[in-house]
Formats: sequence, structure tokens, C-alpha cells
Amino acid sequence: MKRAIFTILVLAGFLQMNAQQILFVKKGAQGNGSSWSQAFGDLQQALQIAKTGTKIWVAAGVYTPSQTGNRNASFVINEGITLLGGFVGNEMSEQNRNWESNPTILSGNIGDVNSAEDNSFNVVYTRNVSQVTVDGFIICLGNASNSNEKEQEGHRTSTGAAWYNEASQGSHVVRIKNCTFQDNKSNYAAGIYNLATAGAVNGSEITNCKFIQNNAQVEGGAVMNVGNGGTCNVKIENCLLRDNFALYGGAFFSRAINNGLNQSLIRANTLQNNNAYIDGADFFTNRDNSSVNKSVFVSNVSSNAPSQSNILDEVKNTPNTVSRMRPSSTSRN
Repeated sequence: MKRAIFTILVLAGFLQMNAQQILFVKKGAQGNGSSWSQAFGDLQQALQIAKTGTKIWVAAGVYTPSQTGNRNASFVINEGITLLGGFVGNEMSEQNRNWESNPTILSGNIGDVNSAEDNSFNVVYTRNVSQVTVDGFIICLGNASNSNEKEQEGHRTSTGAAWYNEASQGSHVVRIKNCTFQDNKSNYAAGIYNLATAGAVNGSEITNCKFIQNNAQVEGGAVMNVGNGGTCNVKIENCLLRDNFALYGGAFFSRAINNGLNQSLIRANTLQNNNAYIDGADFFTNRDNSSVNKSVFVSNVSSNAPSQSNILDEVKNTPNTVSRMRPSSTSRN
């Protein structure tokens, strides 16, 4: 009797999951994605067939956007998709996953494992979506450091190594939670590039994430928010930004150009040991309207002026308490 009841409960659970349009991904599997026992072995398989409303459960393992060394390939997440990592690969409920114990890695290391020169330009790409959630992943080893495009911010071979997040039409919202952006390299925005163009609004939300050891050769070591003819309203809250580097804006770089707006909210984050070779180890803002408050700053250094501020507001019109003379010791706004 007990065995029969257990069987009924198991069947009921799987029927409920299927009704919710859940696809399953588990490294090494060879199924059709309909259950853990029939999981896809490649995340790209699930993303290519997922429709609005689909949840994709991904078990621990390393997943790459290309199996053939195509540097232009990315994990493209379309409208209405919820992507969840941190599963062992037998859970009946998403509440049972643990992204810290079960690292689920989206890696740009698609070629020679000992070289970053042939890694993916952008590990993840989102464009003009309004209902996307990504929760519980490590996004690493993207490389958008194409010397041929060094001076072209916004080009995908030089910008947004871990994630290129673009709004060019309507209202674009991606919710990123419990993710780690680590060891990515780019000319601009090694961690994530949040862009709004052509009158569009980028209202993405980044919560409880970590940005660690990302390196931008020019601007935005960890995060770059840009309103280029559009409105960038990105929210970044309760995140850790540590050991990131850029020439300008070791942790954050924000700007508004071409009649665009940047009204990003950066709140309750911890910034530690970030470095800017020229200026703005914490923040470099350029003609934007971002709000920075309740953040903690610890030992961030601008190499050319280590005794002065690590926050540079280029045109002095950011309506918050950041100032050019902030010391690098711990402080709160």
C-alpha cells in the first residue's frame, strides 16, 4: 500500500512538472528533456525548443555555448524563459536545489582549455525580452577582447564577455539572481553589459550576485550600464564586486549618450579590492543619472591617485552622495 501511494505521488509530481513546461538538462545525458531520466545533455538543446513559459532545470556541471569552437555562439535566452541551476539531477521541486553545493557552470572555454584566446565572445546573450529569469549559475571565461574592435564599445566581439544584455525595442527586463560572474575578460564590460538603444528601456534586475576577477581592458571591469539613445534603468542590489579591473570603472562604469538616459539604481552592494588603472576603481559615471546608496567600499584603488577617490563622476551631475574625494577605506552612503 505504501509503495502504491509513493508511486502515485511520484507520478503526480512529474505530471505537475510537465504541465508547467519544464525541460531537464543534465551533463552527459542523452534524452529528450522530458524528465531527469530523459534529460538533455546539452543546454543549447533545451534553449532551442523552449517556449514562453518554459522552465529549464539544469543539473550541476559545465556547459559551453559551442561544441565546435564557434566563438560567436552564446547561450541565447528568449522571451519568457526561466533558467534555474543548482540541481543534483533528481529533485521533484525547484525549492530543493542548492546552487552553492551544486555548481552549474556556463563556461566560455570552448576551445583549447589552456588558452583564453579562443573562448566565447559572449557566454550569454539576451535581447528585447521582458519575462526572463536566470537563477543559480556561474558564468565564466568569456573573452571579448578582440583587438580589431578595441575602440568599439558595443560590438559583441569586444563587449560583454560574460553577458551581453541588450534592449533595442520596447521594455526589456531580465532578472538575474544568485549568479557568479567570474574570470571574464573583455575590452568593455567584462562581466555584464546592460545596453538601451533606439528609445528602448532596459529595466533588468541583478540581485544577490557576485562579480569576481573580471578584467576589462578599457571600461567597466564588472558591470557597464549604458543608455545610448535609450533608457537604462537597471537595478543592482545586494551584490559583491571583488577584485575586478579596468582602466576606468574597475567595478562599475555608467554613461548616457545620444540623448539617452541612465537612471540605474545601485544599492546595498559590497565593493572590495577593485582597481582602476586610471580612475574610478568603484564607479566611473559619465553624463548619467544613476543612484548609488547604502553600499560598502573596502580597499578599492585607482592606481594613478590611490590616496584620492575611487569614484569619479565626470560631469558632476549624479544626484547622490558619491564624491571625487572619497577615501578608499570602508564607508557607507
